[in-house]
Amino acid sequence: MSEFKNPLSRSISKSTVLHFCKKKYYFSTYSNYLNEVDKWLWTQALLAKNLKSVDMRFGEKMHDLISDYLNLVKTWDDNLDKIKKTKEDLINQMDQEYSVSKNRDYLKYDPNVKFGLTEHYYGYNIDNIYQNWKTKLLEDFDKFIKSEINKEVKEYFEDKSNILFIEAKEKDFESMKIQIENIPELMWINVYAQPDFWIITTNKDYIIYDRKYWKVPNKDKSLVSNQLKIYAYKILQKIGIENVDNFNIKGFEVYLKNLEKFGWKITKQDLEDIEKTIISDTTIQKQFLINQDVEKNQPLPSENFPRTNDLQKCSNCTFYKVCEELKKFEKTHKIEEINNIDDSVNNDNEYNEDDFPF
Repeated sequence: MSEFKNPLSRSISKSTVLHFCKKKYYFSTYSNYLNEVDKWLWTQALLAKNLKSVDMRFGEKMHDLISDYLNLVKTWDDNLDKIKKTKEDLINQMDQEYSVSKNRDYLKYDPNVKFGLTEHYYGYNIDNIYQNWKTKLLEDFDKFIKSEINKEVKEYFEDKSNILFIEAKEKDFESMKIQIENIPELMWINVYAQPDFWIITTNKDYIIYDRKYWKVPNKDKSLVSNQLKIYAYKILQKIGIENVDNFNIKGFEVYLKNLEKFGWKITKQDLEDIEKTIISDTTIQKQFLINQDVEKNQPLPSENFPRTNDLQKCSNCTFYKVCEELKKFEKTHKIEEINNIDDSVNNDNEYNEDDFPF
């Protein structure tokens, strides 16, 4: 196999995909290795890897819209005309992307055309769905603008001594890295995380906000998710986990569908737990590598990555088409089983493919 110069990496999303379906993890992380198996499978996997479902795309666009809005607030430039212009620019961009996706030739892989919607790839007409989504997106954004949550967030901007961080729309993977060099189990592994918005107040309070656009969970509103824990873990690297109880650290998930907020205070135990989860996740990832060598990061043959038994997951998967074709190929080759894979890590049911570099 070829030697790639990309060490093993772990992120919230990569962990979720790993537990969602090992084969999907293979496609999304190691699709380049299919070049040595079959050229058509390789190009189809590369094509599918860049696709997004229309639901996922609108979730991303809502994130972008709110980030643009918060940047206006940060510069004291959030007047109605600027907000209107921001919305119009986003919709124009979405329309252009939609046109590219709808008119794209999905029978071949074009490395110069990255964007596409899964529904177009499978030949579905989603024009009405798309138009309805645009209307809903703007309605939900306007509700957020008028909400108590936005009022709460904007108050942090009023004290210019507060330190504010707004996630950029373009991923900066270097800034997303978590400093974990002092953890032996994570040597040569890149760990990524970046919250949507966080504040360090003049009182040294740390407040984290993570926006969600999908189904509101049925759970205790005071529970702190693994995602919030790892964001806190990243932000608090400079002060040291051992000092966490000397600070007031809170994390919240904001569900934009109904503007509910989940989360509360993050403790030292939370951070110790998420560190163990990161180590457990990467231990599973290593077992799918040749010689478990995280620096070379060369995967075992594709047949070693089992598919989920959940047919519902398969039917909604971007990689369904290429996965079925790869299944036929694998049947003609000897399967090398992996034994003793520890897949017992508990994960949140959050899923966003774009949080990490592939």
